[in-house]
Amino acid sequence: MFGIEMQQAPGKLPGFYAQVIHKIGDHVNVYDRDEQLLIVENEQERDKLIEILEKASMLGEEFPLWLLPANAEMADLDAVGFESQDGHLYVYADRVAAFTLDPAIGAERDRWAALEQMKESILGRIPAAAASDTWYLIDSEQDQLMLGIAKAYGVQLHFFAE
Repeated sequence: MFGIEMQQAPGKLPGFYAQVIHKIGDHVNVYDRDEQLLIVENEQERDKLIEILEKASMLGEEFPLWLLPANAEMADLDAVGFESQDGHLYVYADRVAAFTLDPAIGAERDRWAALEQMKESILGRIPAAAASDTWYLIDSEQDQLMLGIAKAYGVQLHFFAE
């Protein structure tokens, strides 16, 4: 997903803003929004939205996003993401990394001990029916630390790759 920030066009009348919103509604499938951040699902919709906002001199920053499932548990969402007006949870894709623990590598007690040590750095998790399928979210700059902890306990992590 992509978040595109819509900025106010300097010196334009309110009617101009309404026209731009109407054009976006006619040409772009906006999935969600958070104040001035419009969220689209794919690159094609992102490109159409950017084109409209560029022509109107209203283009702000672009943010690659991950839409989290409804069962995601986040300890500090504000540090790496936000909740949209529609109640969806998003994290900034460049600020987080996600991993699972390989259930076939290492003993169960070692996976548990590694997770206990990692808890300080885990920002959230996406639980699954099988504990081994649970995804853990961390600050993207903590990936080497997590790999070091896993290595120390003889377990293996698998990071999410887009």
